Amino acid sequence: MKFILLFLAFVFANFSQAHNWNSPSEVVKNIKKKYSDMKTYTSDFKILTVNNKKTSNMKGKCLYKNPGKIRYEFQEPFGDLIVSDGKTLWIYIQKINAVGKQDLEIQKNNSSGEPIFQSASPSGLNRLFRKYHYKFDSIEQPRAMGSDGKKYFVLTLEQREKIGGFENMTLFVDSETFFIKKSIGTDNRGKETTIEFTSFVPNAEVEDGIFNYHISGNSKMVHNPLVSDNKE
Repeated sequence: MKFILLFLAFVFANFSQAHNWNSPSEVVKNIKKKYSDMKTYTSDFKILTVNNKKTSNMKGKCLYKNPGKIRYEFQEPFGDLIVSDGKTLWIYIQKINAVGKQDLEIQKNNSSGEPIFQSASPSGLNRLFRKYHYKFDSIEQPRAMGSDGKKYFVLTLEQREKIGGFENMTLFVDSETFFIKKSIGTDNRGKETTIEFTSFVPNAEVEDGIFNYHISGNSKMVHNPLVSDNKE
């Protein structure tokens, strides 16, 4: 009996140490709070896509200002740009000199009956964690990863309803700041997309003017490329 008690004490002590008494819901709560409290941020980004052994790379700088203002300046492919003032989303592709103009105030619902675009919506993270089941990828949380020795919480997410997009995701969350360092998503065809953020600066000085877009006179315009206002 003494052996059994000592064994159980050892197991629970090691379980507690490895798990660090954190739960996935606690981590998600801290992520939501961290991002909702931020007024602005800037970061460098890299995007790697692997599809049937073919790879593509993109990188650049992103800027965000609450509520819903974004700007992605691409260095690769050079000159591409994604800009939104929260009401209109602009997508410029330099190679073909074309601009997509998407109205984000279109009253269009997805298969679950929810609005696709909401100009004054809270962080997309709220919707993300509502639409996915999530859990730790292992009991050891957080754990050191990479050469810098930093510790990360690793969350695996699975889409609650298969409605397209990423069916499965993995998030790597800095255990000190609760910023999402990296995310890996896979769709139902096996395409894998990795997005990594570096040089993250919360509450940086970001001017409103950079979220305005002025189309060049000779650029080809495509209206509502993501979803139209067709009621049918």
